[in-house]
Amino acid sequence: MVLSGLRREMVLAAIDEFDELGRDAFLKLYGYRPAIGYFLLHGGRRYDSKAIAGVAHRGVGGRPLRPDEFSGGSATVARVLGDLGFEVTEPGQTAEVPSVEELLRKVESLKPAVSPATGAQKRHQPLTLLWAIGRAAQGKPRLRRWESTYRELGRLIEEFGLEEDRPNPEFPVLWLHHHGLWDLPGHTDVPAASGRPAQQWMKERQPDSGLRPWAYEIVTDREDIRARIVVRLLSAYFHGVDHNRLLGRVGLDAISSPTSRREAVVERVIRDSLLADQVKRAHDFHCQICGDRLALHRGFYAEGAHIRPLGKPHNGPDEPGNLLCLCPNHHVLLDRGMVTIQADLTVTDTASGASLGDLRVTENHEISQDHLDYHRQVIAKRS
Repeated sequence: MVLSGLRREMVLAAIDEFDELGRDAFLKLYGYRPAIGYFLLHGGRRYDSKAIAGVAHRGVGGRPLRPDEFSGGSATVARVLGDLGFEVTEPGQTAEVPSVEELLRKVESLKPAVSPATGAQKRHQPLTLLWAIGRAAQGKPRLRRWESTYRELGRLIEEFGLEEDRPNPEFPVLWLHHHGLWDLPGHTDVPAASGRPAQQWMKERQPDSGLRPWAYEIVTDREDIRARIVVRLLSAYFHGVDHNRLLGRVGLDAISSPTSRREAVVERVIRDSLLADQVKRAHDFHCQICGDRLALHRGFYAEGAHIRPLGKPHNGPDEPGNLLCLCPNHHVLLDRGMVTIQADLTVTDTASGASLGDLRVTENHEISQDHLDYHRQVIAKRS
C-alpha cells in the first residue's frame, strides 16, 4: 500500500506546515485540489485529508506524494489516518470536534455497576479507559483486535477488579461505545452492554476497537489532560489498590522527571512514584503553592509531595488525595511544617501566621481534608 509506513508524527508535521502556510498556499505548493468530503479533524480545525497524507509521506519515502500517485477516500487515506488516531469525516458528516471539556465530562459521568455484595463500584469501565490511555501514551495504535483486547482487559480486571468480579471485558467496551468514548468502526448494530446477546455479538463480530479518534488524539497530545483523567480514575474507583503497580501494568510508567539530589541539612534523594508523576503532569509541573515551574534542558521539573508523610510513624497513603505538585523549596517547607494548608485551601506561613494565598488546584485532583487536618495538627505543630 502506498501509504504504509506513515506515522503520527509525520502527519503532525504536515499539519504544522499547513497551519504555517495557510490552506490555499499549502494545496498550491503540493498540487492538491481542495477536499470535498474527507477532512482530517485536529485541534478544532479541518484539514484536507488527502493532501495531509500525501505530504506526510515524505517522512517515509523522502518526498511528498503527488495527488495522482494514490487515491483518497474511506478505504485508503481515511483508514490509514484513522489507524493513527485521527478523525476523518465522510461526505455529509458534521465536522465538529468534541472538546477537552467534553472528554472530561464523559469521564466524570461514567456509570459503573455496583457490587451487590459490597456496594462498591465495579472497575471494568475505568480499567478499560486506563488501558487505552496507557496505549496512547506509549504511541501504540488506537485500534486493537478484539482477541487481544479481550485477553489484555480480562487480565487487568482479574488483577485489579473487585474480588467477586468476572472479567467480561465485552460489557465495558460496549458501554463506553454507547457513552461516546469507544469506537467500533464499521458496526452499526451494536447491542446494549448486558447479557449473553452482547457477549455473543462480540464473539461473532470480533471487532477492532479502541478510543474514539478525538479522545485518542487528546490523550495522546495533551499530557496534562491525560494525567488529570488518570488521577480522577484512580481517586474515584481504586481505593485500597496499589496505584503505582496499576500504572505500571497499563503502561503509564514512563517517568520523565529526573532523579535529583540537593543539599539541605542532609542530602535528600527525590524519587517520585509513578502516581506522583501523574499528579505533576496533571498540574503541568506548576507548583501548587507559588505557581513556579522549573525549566530544564529537557522539559520541566517539580516534585510530588505527600501531605501526610509515608512510612512510620505517620503511615500516609500513596494516593492522589495525599499528593501535591510542588517546587523543591515548597516541598521542603511543607515537609518541615513551615507551611500548612487550611480547610479552605489557603496556604499559611506557620512561623508568622501570614497567608501565602490560595492553593492552586485543578479539576479532577481533589485534596483530602483528612490529610490536611493531619498535617496541621501533627506536622505543623511539631515545627
